[in-house]
Amino acid sequence: MNELDALKARVDALYLEYVFPVLATLRLGEDPAAVAREAELLAAARAAGIKVRRYIMPEDLTQAETAGLIREINADFLISALLLEGPLPAQLDEAALRALIDPKKALDPAPCAELLSRVCDAAEAQ
Repeated sequence: MNELDALKARVDALYLEYVFPVLATLRLGEDPAAVAREAELLAAARAAGIKVRRYIMPEDLTQAETAGLIREINADFLISALLLEGPLPAQLDEAALRALIDPKKALDPAPCAELLSRVCDAAEAQ
């Protein structure tokens, strides 16, 4: 059984327990590498049965606007985990924004299977 099959089996088992893993991705702008990583993650999440809520914002969003959006995502009890896609535009303080993410929902960039496994971990912990 490969990683994706094992992840799909885990998600299926979570659904039987009424636990629904949901990943939120927040991307500012259209950086080609970020768009490609997000597409790969989205495809893997769909294959595993993990729902993804994508937030694609203009790259000229201010620090305050981005912080407000992160706070909204933190407050959404349906979202299990949040991935802040980089690179962020130069006007934003990445460390300050990452510090705002609820530690129970915070994800660091990692390979798709590992990220999605962490989404399941976060969903189970909710």
